[in-house]
Amino acid sequence: MRVSMQQFEQLVQTAVDSIPEQFQPYLENIVFIVEESSPDELMGLYHGAGALHAGQGFPDQITLYKRSHERATSTMEELVEEVQRTILHEVGHHFGMDEDDLPY
Repeated sequence: MRVSMQQFEQLVQTAVDSIPEQFQPYLENIVFIVEESSPDELMGLYHGAGALHAGQGFPDQITLYKRSHERATSTMEELVEEVQRTILHEVGHHFGMDEDDLPY
């Protein structure tokens, strides 16, 4: 499955926009970045202090890796679902959840 960078960025934005409204204020301190690939085959990566410490320095960062998502999927529907899962997973880290706490 291959898509253009612009298409992938739109999928990411759609996934971010689909996060329920009550959580949106907590996402204001997050910068979402899309990169072509990850050297470790990661789908996404969260880096930051978390929602409890928002506004105390640099913004948090969530990076999504386009090629990892493409390699893991074979249809557009699967790609959309995988992007949504990755966004929710990384936002979960922003809210202080550990790997074992996350559903994806």
